[in-house]
Amino acid sequence: MSACDAMKTPISNRQRRFEAGLQGMSSPAAGMTLIELMIAMTVLAIGLPACLMMVLVGMQANSRNKTDTTATILDQEIIEKFSTLKQYPKPTFIAIYDCALSGASGNIHNASLGAGAAPGGSGAALYTGANASEVGNIDWTQAAPALATSTTQGYAMEYQTCSGDIYEVRWNVMAISPNPNSRISLLTASARPRSAVQADAGGATNRAILYARPVTLKTLIEN
Repeated sequence: MSACDAMKTPISNRQRRFEAGLQGMSSPAAGMTLIELMIAMTVLAIGLPACLMMVLVGMQANSRNKTDTTATILDQEIIEKFSTLKQYPKPTFIAIYDCALSGASGNIHNASLGAGAAPGGSGAALYTGANASEVGNIDWTQAAPALATSTTQGYAMEYQTCSGDIYEVRWNVMAISPNPNSRISLLTASARPRSAVQADAGGATNRAILYARPVTLKTLIEN
């Protein structure tokens, strides 16, 4: 074997693959990797806001459920306290306690119990508009009745929960049976967060519905 033949060593398979890779990098097909990356970034840019929107909608739903649950509990507290009284209805009041530790009324609310004649009853104004599904519910567009405090009887209260949230609760008591031997009253209670109730610019007591719908419960109370 001559010296020239000895220098001619066979090219290994690894070298062949390396050279083939260098040729492939210069081919037009090598740009597909960048195109695929751009497509993936586009899909991510479209899908990520949608995912964030779903998260925000879920958080809003959780907050609304919490608000509705608290308002329902407050309505039930009014109804249960009134329903368990003996010789009801009567023109007096019952003390309802919340978690407030300071303020004008502290944590005591002297809730009025007296029933009024139909169709207006006594207490918060009832809705009488064109929307049939709302007739008989508490009308939150009307001025609130006197707030029940530790010194004043009333048919509404600003109830502070133990988490610090403030709810306005209104109720109406209407006598619907004039029979003195079996007096039946309709109790309508409604609650919503205080942040959803706002006075007008002039400071009047007219309230505006912002974002939270009130939760309303009704029950019949028999003497």
